[in-house]
Amino acid sequence: MKFKNVCILLFVASMAFAQSIINPSDSFYDDLRVWETLGLVSNLPPLRPYPEPLVRSLLEQVINSGNAVQSEKARVQQERLFGKLVHVGAEVNGTIGAGDNNDMQLDLSLLSTGHLSFIDIFSFNYELNLLATNKTPGEEIIPAYSGYRYDTYQDNTAVGLVDIFASFNSTATVGSEKIWFQAGMSRTSWGNFYDNGVVINPSASHTGNMAFVLNQPTWNYTLALFMLSASTDAGDYPYPEKFMATHAIKFSPLKWLEIAYYENAVYGKRIEPLYFLPVSPYMVSQQLNGYAEDNIQMGLEVNIKPWNGFSWATNLFVDDLEFADVIKFDFDTKIRVAAQTGVTWIPPLPLVSLLALDYTLVTPYTYAHYDYSDVRISDETKRINYQNYTHNGKNLGVTIPPNSDRVTLTARFEPLAGLRLNTSLAFIRHANVNESLPTEYIEQYLTTEDKANARTDGSVMDSPNAGNGQFSISHEKLLFMEQETKQYVFQFGIGATWELPPFKFGRLSFSAAYTFEYIKNNGVDRDMFPSRGNPAFPVQAQEIYAAKAAWKAQLHDTLNNYIWIGARFAF
Repeated sequence: MKFKNVCILLFVASMAFAQSIINPSDSFYDDLRVWETLGLVSNLPPLRPYPEPLVRSLLEQVINSGNAVQSEKARVQQERLFGKLVHVGAEVNGTIGAGDNNDMQLDLSLLSTGHLSFIDIFSFNYELNLLATNKTPGEEIIPAYSGYRYDTYQDNTAVGLVDIFASFNSTATVGSEKIWFQAGMSRTSWGNFYDNGVVINPSASHTGNMAFVLNQPTWNYTLALFMLSASTDAGDYPYPEKFMATHAIKFSPLKWLEIAYYENAVYGKRIEPLYFLPVSPYMVSQQLNGYAEDNIQMGLEVNIKPWNGFSWATNLFVDDLEFADVIKFDFDTKIRVAAQTGVTWIPPLPLVSLLALDYTLVTPYTYAHYDYSDVRISDETKRINYQNYTHNGKNLGVTIPPNSDRVTLTARFEPLAGLRLNTSLAFIRHANVNESLPTEYIEQYLTTEDKANARTDGSVMDSPNAGNGQFSISHEKLLFMEQETKQYVFQFGIGATWELPPFKFGRLSFSAAYTFEYIKNNGVDRDMFPSRGNPAFPVQAQEIYAAKAAWKAQLHDTLNNYIWIGARFAF
């Protein structure tokens, strides 16, 4: 077993120090989840961040709700978010590693957030971050299957030993809390699972996006377009002209029941007007576009609240399905779905603000997609993939890869005003689907001349295709967790954020957290059958055995410890 000695991470947790409604990880959205579960607000649109008119309206609803504790929280959030037009601040973040992971990271940030509203229907919100760090994207020290809090790019400015990144998120809105059009650059999230949902998770890199929303007491409608960065299956990015269109209708037919149906269309190299039709199903539009050029997903989300303070949410995200088999109750077939179900409880207990338990699964090849349009970059070896469910080379949905599942238990406490304690326990399983492939498909991977685009790591970039067409097994078998070798990840985290009462010159916040992580069979997500080319030479059984043996030989166990501490000052 390998051990990574304790890593001291000096950085500020995003949930504590984000100070803008356009950041879906802002503490306002944590409180909103509580208020929604308590029934103080209801039937919220699925797409976040919310515009300023809606946020102000929700805060007023809670302030006037009659719940003294939550009313005071809403008043504090209202003052924090809208008390001043502009906030300016600074953060210092660092990482120190020891043992097998000797490394050090230093992050210095200058921050500014602000808002402006006028003529009752216009509002503008922004979040500016100037980050100096000695780490480039992909090198961050974070727990497995989690996201990084900053938006960074491959195009950076090097100044001595550090790189400078400038990130500017903003949204402009016209409308009211009942109807609005919003456009900007921001991170987003979707649905009842605020932290790590299967449609869009808030740790995914920011996107250009625009949305039109009708928001009524018992129903709402969302139509949105996301401007994504395309990548190759080898992970090279960014490339332009990749888009995702989304629309959703949500109903609350009963006080305790909310139902939402949504569709996504991922495509590239054009703007498609058919996806802007407000009530036309994307499955119908795709047939007119040429079905092989676009990638369609659909989903159903249900939230049941039998009493105030308790909710049970379920989201089924369908990427692809062999419907003819499923209706005959044959479930060992092509079922490419991501599903999530969980309960949230706000117990009537002192100090306890939230308890939550959820289960997430992602079946093999979900989110992955082979792009048959065959758009090549300049060296004519790497194909740009405009159809898989990625942005900036990473999954736009949940952070665990295909052929995985996860159980998460979360508890939050508030012993003092401004002090929030968080604990979490997560258990993740993951297996590489390629371990189950028959010999004829392994031979295709080992001999393909399309080396740059044929992945066998089981990731979102790994589609069941070695350049010669779809593998029939991916249509005939489920393959979920059927592999002999599995990776197991156990994570336990505890953290605290303390925001001092505001004083004359500004606000001061502190944060500290610890995460213990154990990974058994680390390395399952490595390529299993890298191509050696030369298809004229037949593959021998020994060659397949040697490839699997080499893959298994690099598997190892790791034990990681992370400690976060930080402070932020804003005025």
